[in-house]
This record gives sequence, structure tokens and C-alpha cells, in this order.
Amino acid sequence: MSDCVNDNVVDVQGAWQHNGFGLANNPDVLVSLAADAGADVSDAALLYFTAYDREQESDGWTFDPANWRARLPASSAAVVDDVRVPTSGASTLLGYDVVVFGDFLEHSPLSCNSIAKELHVNEHCLFASLDEAVAAIDAGAFGNGCEDGIYTIFGVHRV
Repeated sequence: MSDCVNDNVVDVQGAWQHNGFGLANNPDVLVSLAADAGADVSDAALLYFTAYDREQESDGWTFDPANWRARLPASSAAVVDDVRVPTSGASTLLGYDVVVFGDFLEHSPLSCNSIAKELHVNEHCLFASLDEAVAAIDAGAFGNGCEDGIYTIFGVHRV
């Protein structure tokens, strides 16, 4: 989800084209930004993200399963949420990423902090299910000073 370890072809947040999820509403936005930047997208993969409706704030040390709350949109959102959902069968679920989300997408501790080395993740460095991602947060798997901030979960789909 974040570009600490992975390269983004375009910076949606830096271009102020991000919605309340910190992402682009549709592929047209990405294509336009890539063209403006002169970016080569021939080898890029298009991903679609689904957001878990809950989040939990942590100091990076402790997590409390009782502290889940409704997910709040990014207050820095520059555009209204108007996400174009891929047609049925046009995307493949790759797994679920745990994301530290403040006013923008900050970190993906599975990869950014190498937490994936200690947990069971798939070949995409993602949890196989939403339940596994929630259970890892509830169990404090991202504790010990990993990242402070608001933790949420995104489903990652290849389009």
C-alpha cells in the first residue's frame, strides 16, 4: 500500500488527487498522472483496494481489540470519494495488507518493518484473509515499537 518498499508509478497523494481512502478513484486518474509525469506504465500492475470499515489507533507498542472504531476518511482528501469498482470477475484478490493510515497512507508494516518475517503471509507479503489480518492486530503482532498511528486493513486486488 505504501511506497516505503514498493515503487509507485505515480504519487496520487503528492498530486492531491487522493480520496478519503488515500487512493485514486479510478484508473483514469492514474493514467493521467502517469502521462503528466512521463512515466512508463508498460510494466505496471493496476491494483484495486477495498478498505476495512474499522481502524485502531496505537502507539506502536500496544493494541487493544476493544479499541476498534469506525474508519475515518483522510481529512486531507482532495477529491470526493467516487470509486469506480471493477466489473465482476475483472480482479483477483491477492490478500490483505495492514496499513498505518494517518492523514494519508503512511506505512505497510508487513513489508516496511519486515513484520512479514514473523507472520504467516502469502507470496505477495499479504494475509490470506481479513480475519487473519484482524487477529494479527488484535494479538499485538505489530507492537514492539513497529509504527505509531491508525491501523486499518485493505484488501489488495489485481485488476
